[in-house]
Amino acid sequence: MCSSYGEFLKNRNSNLILANQLDLDNEDIAIDELVYEKNNEKYYANEAIIESLYDLGRFFKFIKLFKILPPSFSYFFYKLIAKNRYRFNNK
Repeated sequence: MCSSYGEFLKNRNSNLILANQLDLDNEDIAIDELVYEKNNEKYYANEAIIESLYDLGRFFKFIKLFKILPPSFSYFFYKLIAKNRYRFNNK
C-alpha cells in the first residue's frame, strides 16, 4: 500500500523523489510509519499523508482541514488502515 501511495503521489508531482525504505535512517525505519520529507523537515504517519496530499495542490488542499481535528483522531485512522493494509491492498 505504501508503494501504491508513493506512485499515486509521483504521478501527480513530478518533483517528488521516492525513496526506498533502505534509504531511510535507522530511526525512521524503526518507527515503521510513512515518512514524508520536505524542506529538511520530516513528517510521519498521518502528518505525512496530510502534508504530501496538501503539496499536490488543487483540490487536495482541503486536506489541511484535518489539522483542526485532534492528532490522535487522524492517527487512529492511520494505524487502522496501516494494520489492515494487506487486506485493503488485495481488493
